[in-house]
Amino acid sequence: MMHQPIEISAALGRGLEVGQRSVDVLEVEWHETAKSRLRRKTVGGQQVLINRADRGTFQDGDVLYLSEEMAILLRIKPCDCIVLRPNSLQEVGTLCFEIGNKHVPIFMTDEQEVCVAYDGYLYQMLQSGNFFPTIEERVLYPYQMVKAYGNIA
Repeated sequence: MMHQPIEISAALGRGLEVGQRSVDVLEVEWHETAKSRLRRKTVGGQQVLINRADRGTFQDGDVLYLSEEMAILLRIKPCDCIVLRPNSLQEVGTLCFEIGNKHVPIFMTDEQEVCVAYDGYLYQMLQSGNFFPTIEERVLYPYQMVKAYGNIA
């Protein structure tokens, strides 16, 4: 018997108490957090259909669904990233200019690191520019993405 997918139009929130409910997880890639339409199975095998009208972005840990028996939480999968640790604000500006010219989303961590999803060509370019990049597995959180016109909520 085929079960209907759970339809989700918005996140219910973050940090909600799920109590004794069973918890299932919907895993997505970092670049899928802003998608308005997505069909995917949870880790537990439940079919989920995201269909939302807003242009918001899901965040890691969002509660997507809550019933008497079950809660579905969103988890952003880690990916290979280029990580840079600039020594000055001027170096941050130079890095963001060089990376931004490639039209690659830039993420700034709380530890003042510059992160981008791994790209071999970009990695080689940064190495040749003496920026000393490393490759690390990280989660790219949407709230850390640098916006073109400032990070204003």
